[in-house]
Amino acid sequence: MTLKFNKNSYLFLFLHLIMCQLPYAFASNLSPSQTIASHLNSTKKDSLAYINELTQLGDIERTKGNYDIAFDKLWDAMLIAERKDYKVPLVQIHRGLGILYDIYNKDSLALAHFKTALNSSKVLLKTGLIKQQDIVPSYFSLSNFWRDRQDYGTALLYLDSCSIYNKKLKALPYAMTDRGYCNLQLGNLKAAETLLFEAKTHLEAINSPYLVVNLNFIGDLKRVKHQYNDALKFYTQSLNHLVNYNVHTEYKPDILQKIADIYVLKGDLLEAINNMSASKKSYEDLFSATSKHNQRLFEIKNKYRAELEKNKTLIEKQQILLKQKNKKVRNILIICGCILLLSFISYLIYFQRNKIKKLYLVNELDREKNQAILKVKSKELTSYTLKIIKMEEAVQSILENTKKIDPKAYESLKKTYARDHLNTWKEFDKRFSEVNTHFHETLCKKHPTLSPTELKHCSLIKLNFNSHEMSKILNISLQSVHTSRYRIRKKMKLSSNSSLETYIGSI
Repeated sequence: MTLKFNKNSYLFLFLHLIMCQLPYAFASNLSPSQTIASHLNSTKKDSLAYINELTQLGDIERTKGNYDIAFDKLWDAMLIAERKDYKVPLVQIHRGLGILYDIYNKDSLALAHFKTALNSSKVLLKTGLIKQQDIVPSYFSLSNFWRDRQDYGTALLYLDSCSIYNKKLKALPYAMTDRGYCNLQLGNLKAAETLLFEAKTHLEAINSPYLVVNLNFIGDLKRVKHQYNDALKFYTQSLNHLVNYNVHTEYKPDILQKIADIYVLKGDLLEAINNMSASKKSYEDLFSATSKHNQRLFEIKNKYRAELEKNKTLIEKQQILLKQKNKKVRNILIICGCILLLSFISYLIYFQRNKIKKLYLVNELDREKNQAILKVKSKELTSYTLKIIKMEEAVQSILENTKKIDPKAYESLKKTYARDHLNTWKEFDKRFSEVNTHFHETLCKKHPTLSPTELKHCSLIKLNFNSHEMSKILNISLQSVHTSRYRIRKKMKLSSNSSLETYIGSI
């Protein structure tokens, strides 16, 4: 499980720790090391050095039991490391946070930080940013985690990994101590004794703070072996080292309780009660709700709560501004969209109008052209008709004279005239249809009862010929023309006030 934190995440974790109704609270009034503090003041301009100093100070405060200060320093270091993208320091920071959460039995948070530290170390090892032995602390932290939860098999697996990645170093007294304790709990007393005392030798040589843990575990070994005087001796040495160097103070209540248990076994109840009282007081000093650490913790909590409220207010204002900005942008987009749409519509209207105008002009030109052609053809048709009338008059005169002079020749000429007259009418009808294309078709649709002869009369009426001219063209009497006009009016159902010529001319 890999964690990725931002500033609000750190605040959340801290407040989560406070609000979970911890059965403990931080305690101790020891101030940070003056040496580290002076280094901090001189290295603030160097971000990497500043992060390292903060991390070291957090570790020192943790070993002294100042967990609130340790949290504060580690979070500050993480903020800078995350912002500057310093990956190597983040490993130690996650380990430190994991240890702090482990002290307060926040298993999931502690394990998450430990695994993040280990996974990051593996990545950094592959990229060559750290050496192989630099990954050992991450494995050691996980072994401690599972050791405290009595999963000694898993703890030993992680300790084996420590040894695998520590090939170049001769001894690992820390890992040796934990391996001895796991063997003790698993019943391997001989192996446990060998490991614990060998580790003790190395730790004493460097006067390591971890000697507190080692002597405590040796005391457990002696107690299991019923060597109560030796157990008391090592517990007392562990306690003295803890008090003298003010390190690993989280073990103090446990060590005092173990000393009390030894005195109970030895029958010294007064000393047992005194040590039990001291254990209880030490526990309360470290974790009670009235401790100085807890007061500082709530001061830190109030500081971060105020910062959270400030950030919340700022975020709300930014959200309001963002909504207003989005609304303005949306309105601008709507206005631009409307303008584009109106422009497009205007262009379409303009384009269509021009197109319609052009079509209208073309149609108007075609209509004028057609009217001109029609007018010419109408004139030609009228001229042709007038020629027919003159020809009919001449033929009638010739026939009348022939009838008087030679009746037989008259009959022959009359038949010839009738045949030629039919051809002449057909030619007329053809020319009329060319000029008035749909006249007969429209007329038949409106008045289907009209006879072919009546249609001929209508054609001549369309050309504005009077009854006298029609009688000559059709070679019928004037009375027959009048009779035909009457029948046509009747079939068309025209009133007496309606003009037959006007009506037919409109078709």
